[in-house]
Amino acid sequence: MRLAYWDVETWDLKPEFGPLLCASVLLDPEGKMITLRQDAYVAKKLAKDMADDHKLCCDLRDLLHSRHMHIGWFTTGFDIKQLRTRLAWHGETNLLQPRLHCDPIWAFRGWRGLDPMSSKMKNVARFFRLPEQKEDVLPETWLNARLGQKKAMQLVVSRCESDVRITKVIYEKALDLQLIKGIRSYP
Repeated sequence: MRLAYWDVETWDLKPEFGPLLCASVLLDPEGKMITLRQDAYVAKKLAKDMADDHKLCCDLRDLLHSRHMHIGWFTTGFDIKQLRTRLAWHGETNLLQPRLHCDPIWAFRGWRGLDPMSSKMKNVARFFRLPEQKEDVLPETWLNARLGQKKAMQLVVSRCESDVRITKVIYEKALDLQLIKGIRSYP
């Protein structure tokens, strides 16, 4: 089975105001991380500016469509609707198609499984004392990344890739602890 662990980083939490800054996808079983960066699309003239994430969104959709199953942290609450809304906003009618999907956050919401400090990735990674912890990004870094500032974008990309790796470790731990109760088709 071909899996995709994935995450996106955006300008804003509301899709109409939140173009994608980057998206990272860890292809399994290959173990290959692919990161789509908006500043690279601008540099290659595949986008007119940092707000023009149309090509990045289409490329992410197509990459995800190449996998049998998706796994992402809170993807059912954020990433999927962000990507689908951005695609529709750009006039696309081929949105993210249903795939087998698992969102391990639900295994850490108390009554569903374990109850660490909170179900935020940062707290779950800390709870399990993972060697890689969630990276903090300062507000000014997010603002500079929106402008395509290279150093700021690299910090955002580093966080995105780290989130994907942490998701994979937590997902596998949740499987080992028998906290994953079912895998569904989503969206």
